[in-house]
Amino acid sequence: MDFPDFDIFLTSDHPRRAVVAIHGWQGNKRSLRPIAESMKLPDTAWFFPNAPYLEDNNPDSRSWSFEIYPNHWEMDEGKKILQSLFEKSVFPEYGSKDVWVFGFSQGALVCFESVLYLTRQLGGVFPVCGFLHDPEVDRPRFHPAQQKTPVLIGHGQQDEVVPLSSSEAAYQQLHSQGANAELLVYNGGHKIGIQYLRRMKAIILGESSVNLKRD
Repeated sequence: MDFPDFDIFLTSDHPRRAVVAIHGWQGNKRSLRPIAESMKLPDTAWFFPNAPYLEDNNPDSRSWSFEIYPNHWEMDEGKKILQSLFEKSVFPEYGSKDVWVFGFSQGALVCFESVLYLTRQLGGVFPVCGFLHDPEVDRPRFHPAQQKTPVLIGHGQQDEVVPLSSSEAAYQQLHSQGANAELLVYNGGHKIGIQYLRRMKAIILGESSVNLKRD
């Protein structure tokens, strides 16, 4: 396949870590740049990939999947794009444990359905306001390499687009299978909460952690 289409944003001349930021439905590779700028993570290379599918033939409105027929979704092209990005641009420059992946809405779906199956342990995965394609199916939800990877799931309590129950279902499956997962619920709707971003930043900088919790 062609080299993946992405933007990059550096917070120093010699970054020590990478964050891959996956936009949501009808977004594009520029959508999450303001988040990167506001977080002010030092010594970080931000990668912003473009999803493969156009919405309404608009190059600025993209999707990571589309429904082939009811309840069956095509995601293969998006998975190939991300695999190529990791293998060609990210992992050659950064150790996998210095790589963090952040996804919003449909981008969080990509975290659940693709990123957590990568075979190299990541520094952490941050799905926000996301969902699973088949939450009723009990199947392995991560590759063994990600068993200890911190997974901080975030969701707005008043989300009117993707219900909080979607992230709760994802968390319950990951948690029950022994993932190092946590669910952070914050006030607000379908957006990335300030409380979540602060926690995410603290985890990346090693000032906080996601703890493996048992009920």
